[in-house]
Amino acid sequence: MVSRVFRSDAIAAGLLVALSAAVFVVSADFPTGRGGDPGAAFFPRLIAGTIAILAVGLLLKDLTTDERAAHEIDPTVVRRLAVVVAFPALYIFVMPIVGFPLTTVVFLAGLMWYSGARSIPIVLGSSIGVMFVLYYLFGVLFQVPLPDGLVPIGDVLPVVIPVGLI
Repeated sequence: MVSRVFRSDAIAAGLLVALSAAVFVVSADFPTGRGGDPGAAFFPRLIAGTIAILAVGLLLKDLTTDERAAHEIDPTVVRRLAVVVAFPALYIFVMPIVGFPLTTVVFLAGLMWYSGARSIPIVLGSSIGVMFVLYYLFGVLFQVPLPDGLVPIGDVLPVVIPVGLI
């Protein structure tokens, strides 16, 4: 059974404004910058503010337009969307327990498999490669603490950092 949704632009605009407000609230606890530095909250708030401004524009467009198109929503599309939304939610919930390395590899491999990739070497190689890039970019270069969990990556890769690759 196909459902029809009216005013989808107004609904999307409302959700985007709510998301932007949530980013502003959450980023209030971010550390402030020293001297003239804007601090850690600057970039997320800049993006959230831009999204909010564009969402208000979308809402104004929807309210001033006489044209009211209905969008049809197929339940199979909703199920596929729910699975894709559940993947990151589960990733965020499990990562502090299991750790960044293992959770990231499983998350990326599962999402690629669900998206249709069927070559096991490519799926696993890509997942492991992206995990290493993210680990060295955020964990080593930007010094963001990443949860080790079950597999402490610092114990698994102690040779890479002293060699001077990063």
